[in-house]
Amino acid sequence: MIEADELRALCQRIIQSGELGRSRTYAAILEYLAEQAIIGSSPKEISIAMEVLGRGSEFDVGKDSIVRVHIYHLRNKLTTYYAKHGRDEKWRVDIPKGQYMLATTTNTPEVLPDPQALSISGRPQQRRSLTPWLATVAIALLGFNLLSQQESEPLAPANPYAATALWQPFLDDEQPVLILLGDYYIMGETDADGLVTRMVREFDINSGQDLARAQQAGRNGAYLNLDLSYTPTSASSALLEVLRVFGTDTARVRIKLMSDFTTDDLVGNHIIYVGLLSGLQNLQGMVFSASGLTTGATFDELISIEDDTRFTSSSGLSTGQESYRDFGLLSTFPAPSGTQYLFLAGMRDEGLSNLAMEVTMLPALAQLQQALAAPADVESAFEVLYEVLGFSKTNFDANLVYSATLNTEVLWQNQLLGN
Repeated sequence: MIEADELRALCQRIIQSGELGRSRTYAAILEYLAEQAIIGSSPKEISIAMEVLGRGSEFDVGKDSIVRVHIYHLRNKLTTYYAKHGRDEKWRVDIPKGQYMLATTTNTPEVLPDPQALSISGRPQQRRSLTPWLATVAIALLGFNLLSQQESEPLAPANPYAATALWQPFLDDEQPVLILLGDYYIMGETDADGLVTRMVREFDINSGQDLARAQQAGRNGAYLNLDLSYTPTSASSALLEVLRVFGTDTARVRIKLMSDFTTDDLVGNHIIYVGLLSGLQNLQGMVFSASGLTTGATFDELISIEDDTRFTSSSGLSTGQESYRDFGLLSTFPAPSGTQYLFLAGMRDEGLSNLAMEVTMLPALAQLQQALAAPADVESAFEVLYEVLGFSKTNFDANLVYSATLNTEVLWQNQLLGN
């Protein structure tokens, strides 16, 4: 049987390997479970929530799955450690499924295939059919034509994006990923004879249901539901960039238009929004709930709350050969349930297109992580703003002009209070 000091040393080697990620949370859970194993205790879910995750006595394990999600992630991270670093370890620690305790056994390394064919969990990666993805993207009107490549694709290597602070939460587990594509609901304006004379857009009406409610309240009687919406060109191209991050692991990715979004979609899914700031609709409050930025008079301007610095897009005013500047906002934070939210929102097309490239280029992601310089115990909760400079619709340069970590406790308190 493993001795107490030996178990503690093993846990420290696992932590120092970096396989538990930047967050201190997984290290704290592992150390807690180790100490409980040493004294022969099998902790309860509520104990982990209160003693490690800082939840109060009112924490309801039936309504909040954050402990189960963290244990699931930690179990996978331990598997990864032994696949990549721990083959020479004398002891193996694991968390049996359905339990919240460390189990220690003699380590017998498995004979694994070429490491280049391992997934991020350390298991040999299985090729998955791209058919479900193609069907989803077709529904989203993206028209991908990748089916012909499917038969000849080799087994994929470990996903390099899984080692980045931004994408690790989305690639560390098998939770469904819902990509919300920012679109704009279009209505028909009718004349006295009921004929549609033009198509219009109003920011407070984002679906046929919104229009019906407005008309029931006596407003917008001259508008007709045409079941139409349009998606900015940049949103479609940005979506292609984001999908590259998931490589062949797209079976759990769904795409949905914001005009079809309901709050039920937030339950049980990682959420990625791709679109313009003006397309956030009822998710705008969540994005800016704990932000250091606030919107200006229009969606073409963000203002720093701390020093009143104004970031204003001139892209919409550009014509011909004029130079312009635009901005793209990235905001990401974990939900109380343990899933992760990511918002990629440009003021205009240039900002969104460039933002999508910045978050899918590994060198740019490394620079972002260095610029944040977040403490190790901070979850992936931060916001950054990129400035894009261009001329005649050609982007020449992108600069990180604002960054800040987000206080998720304040964020979710504000959401509960409706702020």
